[in-house]
Amino acid sequence: MNEERTERRRRLLGYADTLSQPLVAVMISLILGAAVIVICGENVFNAYGIMVRGAFGNSFYLSETLKRATPIILGGLAVCIAWRSGYEAMGGEGQMILGALSSALVAYYMPGPGLLRIFVAVASALFVGMLYSLLSGWLYERFEVTFIISTLMLNYIANYMASYLTNYVVKDPEALDINSVQTGKVMEAVRLPKVFGSVHLGFFLALLVVALLYLLFTRTSFGYKSRMGGLNPKFALYGGINARRMLYLVLGLSGMAAGLGGAFEVLGSKYRYIDQMIFNAGYAWSGMVAALLANFNPIGTAVASVLLAGL
Repeated sequence: MNEERTERRRRLLGYADTLSQPLVAVMISLILGAAVIVICGENVFNAYGIMVRGAFGNSFYLSETLKRATPIILGGLAVCIAWRSGYEAMGGEGQMILGALSSALVAYYMPGPGLLRIFVAVASALFVGMLYSLLSGWLYERFEVTFIISTLMLNYIANYMASYLTNYVVKDPEALDINSVQTGKVMEAVRLPKVFGSVHLGFFLALLVVALLYLLFTRTSFGYKSRMGGLNPKFALYGGINARRMLYLVLGLSGMAAGLGGAFEVLGSKYRYIDQMIFNAGYAWSGMVAALLANFNPIGTAVASVLLAGL
């Protein structure tokens, strides 16, 4: 009985530590921000009151914040998967861009019932994001190109490739604004349903992914194997872990998370791919900040993502 209580207490302390890291970081930022506001001669409480009301003040603002948090959460999870295993991949932006574009094209051009088109559009984003992430793994294994260099360069390639396709190949000919660079708008039946306000089903699916990853990291051997495979491949091999297999598995999962974030932004928010919509919004980079604040814990990453979306 005492052992069960001790274990329960240990878990609660672990959860509290997970949540405290992003909250402490935000508090430090708010204190520094307050100092700047005072230097500018403004009222700190008034300024922060406006900020809080604008992010969480009523159901409309709250729903907008949660909608914006959806791709940030998934971008953060992509970082969690890779970085906690020692692979400092920074290619979430490129994977999210291609996931968004592929899902937009499938949802717009594919015939058939709406539910099937949503499923295939999401599956295409998962597949494209995974493949683009695996490319950095192949470059690392074949040519020893470090992840930071390869993934950063691949981000630019993905963005320019998507921009070219949107401008010259799949641009919506019926756009009201001739300067709009976007794909065709998907039908109502091919959009993720709204749950409340502007919050769509993708937000809750993102939370489901958070829970699944947390269980995967803490309740299965994958968490241990992935860390050992990335941090110490030789030791992993000695322990019977296939480091090469774990490399591609980890990067594949990371790319799928990022691609899913792009698909949800298209199917639940924008309803099309708009040139530079992922790049300009900085969802992937905000997700990286959230993951770093949470020390690569999925639950903490989700909390930090919502706070960043509100800010």
